[in-house]
Amino acid sequence: MPGYKVLISNDDGPPSADESPFILTFIEQLEALGWEVSVCLPDTQKSWISKSFMIKDHIGVKYYNRQTNRVQAHKSAPNDFVLLSGTPATCVNIGLHHVFKDTDFDLVIAGPNFGRNSASIYTLASGTIGAALEATLCNKKAIALSFAFYDRDIKPPKIKNACNMAIKVISKLMEINEWQPAGLYNINVPLVEEECSVKVTNIYKTSYGSLFKPVTLESTPQNATNDESVELSLRDEAERGEPLEYRFAPDFKVLSGIADAEVGTDTWAVHNKHISVTPLIASYACTPLDKVPRLEALTNLNKL
Repeated sequence: MPGYKVLISNDDGPPSADESPFILTFIEQLEALGWEVSVCLPDTQKSWISKSFMIKDHIGVKYYNRQTNRVQAHKSAPNDFVLLSGTPATCVNIGLHHVFKDTDFDLVIAGPNFGRNSASIYTLASGTIGAALEATLCNKKAIALSFAFYDRDIKPPKIKNACNMAIKVISKLMEINEWQPAGLYNINVPLVEEECSVKVTNIYKTSYGSLFKPVTLESTPQNATNDESVELSLRDEAERGEPLEYRFAPDFKVLSGIADAEVGTDTWAVHNKHISVTPLIASYACTPLDKVPRLEALTNLNKL
């Protein structure tokens, strides 16, 4: 197996049992195969941020030492992870064009993400996929990788097996070498101990409602028992000068849409504990003009 040169980023940040439990094992398995791995990560968790840049921010640099598991201001070992105070896409861009500018990478891998990135609602929001999109726009082959868990029993054998399956799929993709212009792949791997089959899938298209809930205050009435009554109470308090705030609190059971997922989609595959491989293009899909014929009327506006 060729020793590919790979840049790794993610949206979960440096190794952490709570937020980024897979990346260290994944990198160690790549290195054991002779892959040359460089790492540039956000310094904190940056999920649900897509391919954004914080253009007013100055990006700070720190380092994660793999031997001590400590974050420090200065590099102390050749294999230290570079940590940036930016988004996943920022890490990929700075990693490619500045930190590791002298390395001609064969591939950029974003992940492994802590949780699945399937269906349109997650795909469009994912910082993991955003990092892979950024790599594609920088003319690099790119893969977004996520591990789908089915319970909170996240044991080392499951992590090692998921990493092994992911590397087998990635290696096969590199061998096949089927990369469309501006193309990338989104891979979801079940976090299980058994071997999983691979399905080439489409994105399951779905939607959602509110992703936020109001932040309750000490003065919120005790009889405000549901979200709507809590919000009404907080709005009343806001009109009297109290601050009104909202927090990110999606209902993931509602968002999953598993029951409606069509056969052949990424959500269906992951629900049935298959590995999903979804080929993507780093471009918004355009509606075919023959599907919107009435738009032709726009061409008559302001006609000379």
